[in-house]
Amino acid sequence: MKLSADGIYVELAGEAFELRPSLRACIRLVRRHGLTSLLAAVQGFNVTTILDVLREAAIKPSLLLAEIAAIGLGTVRSRLTGPLAEFVLAVAGIDPDDATPAEPAPGKPVDPERVFAQLFGIATGALGWAPEEAWNATPAEIIAAHNGQTAHLIRTGVLVQQKSDQTADHYTEAQLKQIEAEGRDPAFNRAGLHALKGKERVA
Repeated sequence: MKLSADGIYVELAGEAFELRPSLRACIRLVRRHGLTSLLAAVQGFNVTTILDVLREAAIKPSLLLAEIAAIGLGTVRSRLTGPLAEFVLAVAGIDPDDATPAEPAPGKPVDPERVFAQLFGIATGALGWAPEEAWNATPAEIIAAHNGQTAHLIRTGVLVQQKSDQTADHYTEAQLKQIEAEGRDPAFNRAGLHALKGKERVA
């Protein structure tokens, strides 16, 4: 999943609006449409679905309708399909610039709605973010923040190093379930963190 600082923008009524794949937008759109149907709707320029996408990105749907009325459906479709497709790929956690072929995952297909719920648990639990902060962050931002926190805590000895067959930033499905249920990371050494904070204050 790519962490991007550039943003995804669409132009409507002469203004640029950001299509931000926030966690809230991701889970709502996937719940209502499903990833495959969402991408198909964008590629086919299904106006009803695209209006829903804009609404979740806090863009007034009426702007799209006014644009279509002003310059025609074909022109609007040609201009907006690219960024809309990029937005859906971001929701799916796919980097369109990554030429590396994806390896098929063993077992059952991943449920994206469940993954988003787990990310919310990590953000509000392990990272300690407020719920609104978690909903407004993108999945890529949550993953990057958690990976950075994990690496820092391992370096400072607060978090126990993972076994050799498990990377430091990898969580099993059972661990993610526990984090989601308890709202915290059970592997997190809170006593060690308090001790580290005490040292930082003294320094």
